Amino acid sequence: MKLVCKLSDKSVVELSEDIIIDILHRLPSKSLARFECVCKHWQRCIADPSLVHSCRSQRWNPHPYMIGFFYQSRVFVQEFQESHFFFLSTKSSQVIDGSLDESVNFLGRRLCIIASSNGFILTCENLLHQEVYYVYNPATRQHFSVPKIQRSSITLPAIGFHCKVDDPEKDVISFTIVRYKTWHDLGSSVTIESFSSETNMWSNINITLDVPVRVFLNRWMKLASAGVIDGVFCWIDLQSQIIFYDSVNTHFWALQLNQEMYVLYSRCLGVSGGDLYYASYNEADLTLWYLESNIRSQDAVWVRKYTANLTNALVNYCPGLFQAEVMCVDIHPANPHIVYLEINGNIVSYDLEKNIAELLYDMGVGDYLLFTYECHRWPRLL
Repeated sequence: MKLVCKLSDKSVVELSEDIIIDILHRLPSKSLARFECVCKHWQRCIADPSLVHSCRSQRWNPHPYMIGFFYQSRVFVQEFQESHFFFLSTKSSQVIDGSLDESVNFLGRRLCIIASSNGFILTCENLLHQEVYYVYNPATRQHFSVPKIQRSSITLPAIGFHCKVDDPEKDVISFTIVRYKTWHDLGSSVTIESFSSETNMWSNINITLDVPVRVFLNRWMKLASAGVIDGVFCWIDLQSQIIFYDSVNTHFWALQLNQEMYVLYSRCLGVSGGDLYYASYNEADLTLWYLESNIRSQDAVWVRKYTANLTNALVNYCPGLFQAEVMCVDIHPANPHIVYLEINGNIVSYDLEKNIAELLYDMGVGDYLLFTYECHRWPRLL
């Protein structure tokens, strides 16, 4: 089916059905609701979920499309850090259509990136004293000012940030922020400061721990959680353990890693496809584990999914980086066999299934924290 559009007395443009549907795919639900009245054909495309060409069913994609990384210096030398961004590929940049705010400069000044989640980033103005947060969508350049935290003495807190985008019927997202003070001595209790966009309020949750734990997190590593599974936030600290906070059952605990899993520096934690993964690099071997047991189980069962030696892949695909120090950075949010590495300021993707390494971006001299940025195929609103 073609739709004839008359632009003037002398020019007529015919739009094919594929073009019309592609345009409709890019619109938010409120616009689609209005456009159902244009004609019966549009109404069927928009409203009938059983049709192959239903706009809603085609637009919805539960798996995120990895776009690229924001990155900022780890070194705290000024109040406002400069943000940078790089795309993973030319195809990634085309998904955003050139509208992405790569500088995170929506307030007219530089901000500190604290965390990222499902296409949104959490920022603040002062890294040390995080009193006011902003949730920002770099694709739509829309931001939300989180109410100021009252009577909190926490500096450089551990942060959990989660945006819910798993409902295809909603274009307006809801999000949760959790934070707590880190400590190096054994502690028997923890206070969680939690914010929900649904209530627009902060609340304090005091938890007595079943077993005393230490939490070794600092700004030289990510203070943000690696991800959220069914309301459970997770962090990897400098010890051989993973920290969990169950926001549903208000439970907080630490999980010790197996001895064969632990390495001191080159490791990362990530959520991919709804599962928790742990990657470690040691003596040219990259190993990926996934948590087979329920994330709330105290008796964790880790399964080794991949082990690969990077020597040949680096020699063949990134020869200049062969003998450099390798750091695990992140795990792809939808394809866990793809792990991102930092090698002398260069970001390299490595495919554990194909044993292929690809040089993605040269960040230059410096020490940086990276924050993944992904997209779910259409802009989400705050």
